Amino acid sequence: MGKPYSDDLRRGVVQAIETGHTYEETADLCGVSISSISRFLTRWRRTGNVSPQKFGGYKGYALAPYRRQIERWVDAQPDLTLAELQARLAERDVVVSQTAIFRFLRHLDFTLKKKAYTLQNKTGRTWSQHVSHGSRCK
Repeated sequence: MGKPYSDDLRRGVVQAIETGHTYEETADLCGVSISSISRFLTRWRRTGNVSPQKFGGYKGYALAPYRRQIERWVDAQPDLTLAELQARLAERDVVVSQTAIFRFLRHLDFTLKKKAYTLQNKTGRTWSQHVSHGSRCK
């Protein structure tokens, strides 16, 4: 992962542009790209500061504000699918991917417990019995 440019370099870029240098000249003088110059200037004009925003570190979950509601839904209906959760959130104008929902549920320590809801056939073997005993053709 790269590092942000220093504040001194950023200030030098802004000063060069404000004293009349072109973007191309400034890029050659300072050794930065034209897109970086544009970002530095935009930040300077919006905030009056050239320092970079927070770099790296922890990023929260987009669904954190909806935690209680999601917990209620899952507690009320444990077999709720990701698609159904996504639809319920969309009704509240929350647009997120199923992957984001999955990650948030995992963060909340909700786990998917698969249960076998099929009844065993009383006359024949179950699949596991069939496999463990082997199949013989006569």
